[in-house]
Amino acid sequence: MSEETGHLGSTRSFETTEGTFTYTEVSEKLAVSLARILDQLLQTLPHEIVITPEWLCQKHRELAGHLFPEWSGRFRTTDVKVGTLEPPPYYKVPVLVHSFCDDLAERLRHVDDEDLPDMAEFLAWVDWRFQWIHPFKDFNGRIGRLVLAVLLYRLALPPVETAPTDPERRRKYLEALRAGDAGDLSPLQKLWIRRLGDAI
Repeated sequence: MSEETGHLGSTRSFETTEGTFTYTEVSEKLAVSLARILDQLLQTLPHEIVITPEWLCQKHRELAGHLFPEWSGRFRTTDVKVGTLEPPPYYKVPVLVHSFCDDLAERLRHVDDEDLPDMAEFLAWVDWRFQWIHPFKDFNGRIGRLVLAVLLYRLALPPVETAPTDPERRRKYLEALRAGDAGDLSPLQKLWIRRLGDAI
């Protein structure tokens, strides 16, 4: 099971090193870790942050290692299903993550930081591709949002809301991700154009 199947108020529970917690309680603990990670990243010069498979695993460990030391910071070792999405088999994850990081670096080199649709297209691809690979057992959404926050920082863009809590906005976001799964990233690109336009 993955985090994307849960939501605040979920009855799902977690066995952690600190005891049994509800989804909401775990979310609160992870929010503290995520804020600390973001604060550390903002103390780093943008061009010095390089997203690699090792970086992703390190951030996942920093996020959840205190609660789930057995599997945090490691790629998943089982197949999963996320709603209607069946991410790639677990044994393909390492290669897919390496390709994702290489593609991201190359696309970042060519993105036009004065062209809103071009930046939105790039961010939409990153947003979709990471969630499609679904590299970790859990908390992929949070790591994906961290990657997006880093890229906004690299592109000198303001922070945007990447995890809509409004039910209608969340529904549209999930529909856009599913359209990406079917090969059409235009709904997600439009969503990103709107996000960036609201923030700039």
